Amino acid sequence: DIQFMNAGGVLFGVKDYVPALESYIAKYNADCNFFHNLVSVDGEAKKATFKVAKPETDPEMVTVDFDMMHVCPPQVAPDFIRVSPLADAAGWVDVDQATLRHKSFDNVWSLGDVMNAPNAKTAAAARKQAPVVADNIVADIAGRSPVAAYDGYGSCPLTVERGKIVLAEFGYGGVLKPSFPSFLVDGTKPTRAAWFLKEKMLPPIYWQAMLKGKEWMAKPEKIQIAAE
Repeated sequence: DIQFMNAGGVLFGVKDYVPALESYIAKYNADCNFFHNLVSVDGEAKKATFKVAKPETDPEMVTVDFDMMHVCPPQVAPDFIRVSPLADAAGWVDVDQATLRHKSFDNVWSLGDVMNAPNAKTAAAARKQAPVVADNIVADIAGRSPVAAYDGYGSCPLTVERGKIVLAEFGYGGVLKPSFPSFLVDGTKPTRAAWFLKEKMLPPIYWQAMLKGKEWMAKPEKIQIAAE
């Protein structure tokens, strides 16, 4: 008996990937429970309590039994960011979502999970953000305006079974941002090619390329300046 609890109201935030995920929900005979926010866990008794806050209904507390539970906690920025002048009302570094420059402090730039651009907080996102920030800082030092823009790219390799992954790649607004032609990897469907990519190719890309600042696929988009 598999129970899927989600604090939000959808299975996945980008609709193009939902059909594939729904097929596996049916395959595993899993129950989806939306608007469930985990409040407490009694490990010894194997009970979990959720606050259920569905739209237009009064919140209620629900306690369920479990044998094994996997929990993703709410994402928050570190305290030293949340209480600083750099943060927005929600506690994230307040940046322009394209240039990643702080909206109030011109000498501050931010990338990764700590800033407030409306993108998926993934390592793949930071991989694309890093060269944007680097190019823009170099331009700023030279006295020029920002030259690179981040398009919101993020990647979520969703493992649906052993040997198959739904490779969700998307940018701002849920726009699909595939890295490969669909005949190689169709990200909207579970594929073995995506599994191979995740298992064999991405680890060396992260460790040997991304973290050393060398990777051709992470080249940022250039800001287009209209001719006068």
